[in-house]
Amino acid sequence: MKTALQTVLIFWSLFASMVVAVEPNVAPARLRFFEARIRPVLVKHCYQCHSGRAKEVKGGLRLDFRGGLLKGGDSGAAVSVGKPQESLLLKALMYAGPKMPPSGPLDEKVVADFRKWIVDGAVDPRDRPMVRPAGETVDRESGENHWAFQPLFRADVPKDGDGWARNAIDHFIAARQAEAGVKPSPEPSPGTLLRRLHLGLTGLPPIPAEVIDVTGDYNDAAYEAAVDRLLESPHFGPHWASMWLDVARFAESSGFEMDHDRPEAWRYREFVIRAMNNDLPYDEFVQLQIAGDHLKPDDIDAVTATGFVVAGVKNLIQSRKEYIRDRYDKLDDMVSTVSTGLLGLTVGCARCHDHKFDPISQRDYYHVAAAFASTLSQVRELQQDESTVKLFSAGEAPHNRIEMVTVTERSNDWPSIPAVVRFLPRGNSAHPQETMTVGFPAVLPGGRTPSKWAAERVPGRLALARWITDAQEGAGQLLARVIVNRLWAQHFGQGLVATPSDFGTRGGTPTHPQLLDWLAGELIRNGWRLKPLHKLIVMSATYRQGYGASDDRQSAHNAQLDPTNQLRWRRQPLRLRAEAIRDNLLAVSGQLDLNGLTVGSLDENTRNRSIYLRVKRSRLQPLLQLFDAPDALQGIGRRQTTTTAPQGLMLLNHPLVNQCAEAFAARLTAENPTDIRTLVDRGFLWSLGRPASEEEVEVCAEVLKPGTAEATRDFCQMLLCLNEFIYVE
Repeated sequence: MKTALQTVLIFWSLFASMVVAVEPNVAPARLRFFEARIRPVLVKHCYQCHSGRAKEVKGGLRLDFRGGLLKGGDSGAAVSVGKPQESLLLKALMYAGPKMPPSGPLDEKVVADFRKWIVDGAVDPRDRPMVRPAGETVDRESGENHWAFQPLFRADVPKDGDGWARNAIDHFIAARQAEAGVKPSPEPSPGTLLRRLHLGLTGLPPIPAEVIDVTGDYNDAAYEAAVDRLLESPHFGPHWASMWLDVARFAESSGFEMDHDRPEAWRYREFVIRAMNNDLPYDEFVQLQIAGDHLKPDDIDAVTATGFVVAGVKNLIQSRKEYIRDRYDKLDDMVSTVSTGLLGLTVGCARCHDHKFDPISQRDYYHVAAAFASTLSQVRELQQDESTVKLFSAGEAPHNRIEMVTVTERSNDWPSIPAVVRFLPRGNSAHPQETMTVGFPAVLPGGRTPSKWAAERVPGRLALARWITDAQEGAGQLLARVIVNRLWAQHFGQGLVATPSDFGTRGGTPTHPQLLDWLAGELIRNGWRLKPLHKLIVMSATYRQGYGASDDRQSAHNAQLDPTNQLRWRRQPLRLRAEAIRDNLLAVSGQLDLNGLTVGSLDENTRNRSIYLRVKRSRLQPLLQLFDAPDALQGIGRRQTTTTAPQGLMLLNHPLVNQCAEAFAARLTAENPTDIRTLVDRGFLWSLGRPASEEEVEVCAEVLKPGTAEATRDFCQMLLCLNEFIYVE
């Protein structure tokens, strides 16, 4: 005969199982409400004493899974579904009985959220208690609560911004502005917007005829036509490929002391340019870069794309003693580049120990590294028509063994190691432990046992490529968030998340989380195409703002409420990238050669676009370095922007700038200006995308007064040295 206690326990067990059984059918809005409003409070204020994390569970009450809430502790059930007045948890939060949390009462809004949650059925998808794996110190429950690991939140587009908003982006921006009491800035002149568009989408300035055309009858249709034309321009790809090459740490040499050239690496640069111009869907773009050789083994573009994986530094002078360590260093480069570049996760920080801040364990790191266990760089030959093409790409180790890399001739006694990844305590390659299987961070969808993507005999990189782009059950939603934020940062100077390669707990939090998720969702719904996203951004009223409000008092008011412009109420000053500064010097002076190159040039005086300058790690381009171009040693999500005296001295004294000033002067002279005013205006139109003001004409007339070729040259160099020349506006 069952005791009363056993009967009660059986009842609660059956009830809890019934609730879990119907859980998948609950309204998605209620699930989102739990994830956004309830779980974070439980994690922050309750788990320390009432979860699997606690050293001792207080009062026998577990709040880290639904069954624990319904069963309750020593005082009875914590939640009575649909009956907030009978729920002990709500009474504790109201300080109307037990006073929880002990640190002090929570905000009334939080209490109201819990009341609504209970009335609506206490929806809770946590069907199992939190269990920390043996030997792990990673707090996964807290990690799962972090915003970046949550499913995309499909928010309704707000109604704010009537009369100002041009698309959904503006409604999200206007809603935050209205809450804070700031007002957006008005649009600048059409000519200013045209220069912004040209530099933002192609990295090249508009020609004077285009600027003159927009000063007359200019409307939204004309603006949209300019956007469409620039998105389809062949110059779009080279400009935006530069952003991605930073992420990919692209270079045409191997680094280290000898820094041997990679004469075939240029094909990866060309792949990225074509992908940007042709609007290759981003999920396919990513898959090809991770596993193109497995997806399309005979396709030149697909094999070339895998240069992303192996683009990092590589030591070609190895000793027998160090080559195992060097192999793990190479694996670390692959893991770190893929995780930070694609997912904004610093998985590489868990090489020697569990991540100090994010829910990524050391075992997670080695599970990801196992995807690259047999990956190595190679020069592969493929047939193209009647010729043989050489490609620098990723490949698989022959005979499943990794041989020591050297630039000397092959020796029969070269050592080799099995193409496996072993768990290294404290990251020490001298004491390897068990062989690791392919897996992914357990905090992300798909988890540590990726059976769906890593079926039997599926290469590790192919499993990784499938998982990372799966928006339903893999990491695709985070992948979308990260690339959306990268595009936003390039257009506005700062992302919705200020740390584009770190979406972890120590990274920035989104200034507009609903907008970020809405844009990521739009990207996925539109087939992962990036150009429609570019267009949505540049067509928005947010993008078209000027640098200040309609009057000084409003600007001062906005600045007081939001001094760092987190609410996007004005345009941020944005300096051109190093490559664009050099390209504009050549373009304005009429010398820019828009044809591409194969192997990049080491001559910084070449007339080709700067993306075609060779990135040799031991011999970086001084002019680009001066304006903060990266060193290609690791992937970069955001360049620094420094202001130094040598930058100004370079514009005054560098031979390339002097030569450009002379060519610019020759171009203006060849236009046969009728007077000084016309000459000055043409100079300003070419270099700054606007006519000169009356005051500027007076100043420049003094420079041009001698009427000599030298005076015209000095005038042109003065324009090239202006701060306005190296800024978008």
